[in-house]
Amino acid sequence: MSDKLKISLKYGIVLIITGVLFWLLLKDIPVEEFKSALRDFNYNWIFLSIGLSLISHFLRAWRWKLLLNSSDYSIKLSNSYFAVMIGYLINSVIPRLGELSRCGVAYKTEKVPVPFALGTVITERFIDLFMLLGITAVTFALQLNLLSEYITNASDQISHFFNNYWFLVLIAIVMSLTGLFMLFYLGRKSKTGLVSKVLDFVKQGIQGVLSIGKVKNQKGFWLSTIGIWILYFFMLYVITFGSDLTNELGVLAGLSILVMGSFGMASPTPNGLVTFHAFVAGVLVLYGIPKQEGIIFATILHTSQLITVLIFGSISLILVNARQKKKNIETQQA
Repeated sequence: MSDKLKISLKYGIVLIITGVLFWLLLKDIPVEEFKSALRDFNYNWIFLSIGLSLISHFLRAWRWKLLLNSSDYSIKLSNSYFAVMIGYLINSVIPRLGELSRCGVAYKTEKVPVPFALGTVITERFIDLFMLLGITAVTFALQLNLLSEYITNASDQISHFFNNYWFLVLIAIVMSLTGLFMLFYLGRKSKTGLVSKVLDFVKQGIQGVLSIGKVKNQKGFWLSTIGIWILYFFMLYVITFGSDLTNELGVLAGLSILVMGSFGMASPTPNGLVTFHAFVAGVLVLYGIPKQEGIIFATILHTSQLITVLIFGSISLILVNARQKKKNIETQQA
């Protein structure tokens, strides 16, 4: 079986499973109820949310540009933005491949090495994870009584996993350590071939991770990081004003939606499909919103952002290819 066929089967299975889960999520909601919610929704708040999300994507592109420009490599802001949007576009179809696609666009447009670019993306992910954990801690601290059920359930699930599947965790750790040992041991014996290439890839990746310490505009980097998360909050929160059922939820509920929605988006499904809906609907139940209404709200929220990514990601992909084609023609003529 070829590698391409294996990859196709792998992601085909993911899409099928996601589709089945999405059907199970929505099957109990009457079609007329869905239509009524869509008909009564104030779409001006959706357009505002989309506008805020586009600004957040711009800030992300600028922050990534600052990371890349901390080295001998550089990237134009437009190409950084196109790469970010194309990454989101790919993630909406194939989970986790968007990060690599973003790095591929950076190489295609600016010749930034993929390992280095990937290292900077990993750095971004760690920073965003710490931001999310910080926001999560604040959200739970402000609403400990209301959200204590989530804490209890999460603790029970984690304990259950480690009690029943501890051997899988142990195997994963042993395999990872063995792989690293073999990689660097063989690297000492051979500086050519596949091992040498892997080592070079790892070294460039580490340089990308460490690029944060070399960012010249540290103030701009951290302000953009804070700005991204502020915009994330508002782009989710403003949509609550579009429905009579959710327009009085309040800021703390908005924080809860941000936290649970972010964890839902981090799941290994295309664009957080299903898990985002389930997590957001689940937390809205705590604020008195019926589960079915919460799923409808989450679907409107998720779909508006997904359509935005599909449109602007596709435009970015077209513009990048058009630019490259024009550049290739100019190079041939020269």
